[in-house]
Amino acid sequence: MNGYYNGPSTSSAPAQPVGGLPGGIDVPLGQTNQPRLLVRNLNNTETNFHLSGVELAYANSLRRVMMADVPTIAIDQVLFLQNTTPIPDEMLAHRLGLVPLISKGVAKGLRYTRDCECDEGCYYCMVTLKLKVSFRGADGEKFMRVTSDMLEISPSPGGPPPPNPYGPPPDLTDDDRQIINNRDSELGVPVGKGQPGVPPILLAKMGQGQEIDLVCKAYKGIAKHHAKWSPLSTVAFEYDLYNKLRHTTHWFETDERAEWPLSSNAVFETPPDPSEPFDYNAVPSTFYYTAESVNSIPVRSVVEQGLDLLIENLAGVILAVQKETGVDEDEEDGGENGDVGVVEPDFSGVDGYGAPGGYGAPGGVGSFGANGGQWGAGNGMSPLRR
Repeated sequence: MNGYYNGPSTSSAPAQPVGGLPGGIDVPLGQTNQPRLLVRNLNNTETNFHLSGVELAYANSLRRVMMADVPTIAIDQVLFLQNTTPIPDEMLAHRLGLVPLISKGVAKGLRYTRDCECDEGCYYCMVTLKLKVSFRGADGEKFMRVTSDMLEISPSPGGPPPPNPYGPPPDLTDDDRQIINNRDSELGVPVGKGQPGVPPILLAKMGQGQEIDLVCKAYKGIAKHHAKWSPLSTVAFEYDLYNKLRHTTHWFETDERAEWPLSSNAVFETPPDPSEPFDYNAVPSTFYYTAESVNSIPVRSVVEQGLDLLIENLAGVILAVQKETGVDEDEEDGGENGDVGVVEPDFSGVDGYGAPGGYGAPGGVGSFGANGGQWGAGNGMSPLRR
């Protein structure tokens, strides 16, 4: 199905070149049904990699976590002291919120506001930025461009106390010390500020005599709540470049291949043989990812944090199910006394589920076992309500 290997592999198997690829790429093969990763391109803003040995659901979950669950920092509140430009306050605040801010180390260098005990934001959960500009029409200019480079970091209230050389160290909690030690010096600075060759983001244009004076509060968040917190501008994957699995139908007028050209990743897969019968049991095995960062976090860090978050979320689901079902992770199948660990509901006799030929009847549609409508032996309660 893919260009990684043909047949089973073992952890001791030597690296094999990708079949059909000019020049060949050595891909280390792990154990059968184990994830394998090949990074083709990696820099601070973009990466291309192949992921194989996982199911489609896992691959899509990784894409969604990278896009929506990796935390960054973004402007969430704007206090306007003066705005005499034609742009309404709401529009200017929206533009400020979409300015990407440097978020290196934000996972451990800043606290969520919901976890902070302060009232209106402090050093441990907020970054403050100020924008104060005015235009007097000097040098015959008709207007002035207000850009993200004009945003300046301002000290947030409640910062760490200065060290005391004559006494004991300041009284700080372990959580506060962790934030201080992991906080990046550039946290909250607009991306590209002061870097030659990186054009700033245009916020507004000011005419003669106009002024903008405002204070911005930037908080830690995730794109699941708002897109401005997304660390990536795009992340996508594709699989089955030759459409062997028939997961989609190409609508075309005259020539399917001319109107639906192959992706550049098709060189890593073997073209289908028209004489081979269709495999109804085939599943996708290799996924080709492309991720582009907005430069707030290096794209490598986004992928690594996405994998960590996915593992953490899956572990949370497993622990929650074990807690609700009362099944200990050390118990074997069937438990110590032979009890069934997971018990499914009994639909026998309900709305025809246990009737002959019904959904739960032996030989009927949807029959799950010899017990008719039972999915498993036991008291018939849902495993999450047992």
